[in-house]
Amino acid sequence: MPVHPSDARRRELGAELRKYREAAGLLAVELAHRVGWSASHVSRLESGYATANEVTVATYLAYCSVPSKEVRKVLRTARSNEAGYLVRRNVLRTLVLHENLAHSITGTAPLLIPGLLQTREYARAVIELPGNRTEADVDERLATRMDRQELLTRLRGPRCAFYIYEAALRCKIGTDRVMNEQLLHLALLGAQRGITLRVVPFSAGGLAANSAEFTLMDFPEHAPVLHMENMVSGLFVENPEDVAVAHSVIGRLAEDALDEGQSREWFVRLANDYDRPPEGAV
Repeated sequence: MPVHPSDARRRELGAELRKYREAAGLLAVELAHRVGWSASHVSRLESGYATANEVTVATYLAYCSVPSKEVRKVLRTARSNEAGYLVRRNVLRTLVLHENLAHSITGTAPLLIPGLLQTREYARAVIELPGNRTEADVDERLATRMDRQELLTRLRGPRCAFYIYEAALRCKIGTDRVMNEQLLHLALLGAQRGITLRVVPFSAGGLAANSAEFTLMDFPEHAPVLHMENMVSGLFVENPEDVAVAHSVIGRLAEDALDEGQSREWFVRLANDYDRPPEGAV
């Protein structure tokens, strides 16, 4: 049977199928024996290398004793959007999956510090911004955001590079203390092996004004995935032409951004601004 290139949609579906198999207490070889498939076919389904139509998905889930309501939910995931584009309302599940598969992550941050780099209190202040989320899920989203950061200290974690715009550093989120701790956190992260943080100053001109926030993830065995997010959903793009545009923007940013040492100096200097007492205070 030919091996198909893996894509974001099939990897997401495969991870979902694996979750149900493990919840049922079945090994992949046990499921394969029950259904009458080869163990390698189950492995390809779960890793995203095999195309799974609705019959295949329904059969897989039936042998895992998944309730019909859950089967319908997974089938909606299996139905395709336009090739090369994957839109998800529940963006975190898909994002975490791909962050953990990536060998490099490159992001831009025009207005806010990227989630992977946020302190707990900065992240809480962002999540609690008006119009973002209800109070009921703040703690859950905060825990998920903090858990995502585990990959920054993983022994074989991805190489990470972020271009943080001056506007993001000067946009006050939370209290002075929150900003002080966040900026010092960036200075420490920027000195960590495998993490590159560079500031894009206002003096970079039009480039600093025109670039949208995005994250580009590269994989050892899959095509790159470009991720962009708005208030209600996330877009995962594999279309080569769109990915090439992101690479071009990153190339321009690499030319115009401050170097790593200069950027760490900026983080510390701006942190000190938030640590100073108000003018006239005794």
